[in-house]
Amino acid sequence: MFKIGKISACPIEPLRNDRGTTIQLVGEGIGAQKVDVHIIVLRPGGPSGPYHYHEHAENVYWVLEGKGRLIVEAEERIVEKDDIVFISPGTRHSLTSFPEEELRLLEIYAPAGKDFVPVG
Repeated sequence: MFKIGKISACPIEPLRNDRGTTIQLVGEGIGAQKVDVHIIVLRPGGPSGPYHYHEHAENVYWVLEGKGRLIVEAEERIVEKDDIVFISPGTRHSLTSFPEEELRLLEIYAPAGKDFVPVG
């Protein structure tokens, strides 16, 4: 299989709890089975991201714009433009935008699928 698309044609969906939107770049919708690639846009001052982990998926963030608060295993980190974050399976984490600006990041899950486990 082979596909070339335009970002302007990619589906945009709301995130839970009115946190922002997701732009689906590569996923089941185009036939991808092993990877999920999307852009997350977190609105300024939106609600906190849910603290969770992925049982099987590796997770990568590339921060494209803005600044956010990343909690990993109960430790707070600040992420900003051009940071690359790798999160291994089983690592508890959450991500929230700062009140002053939108946070935009490219997010990759592999393997793809419903692999979201809420914590506490």
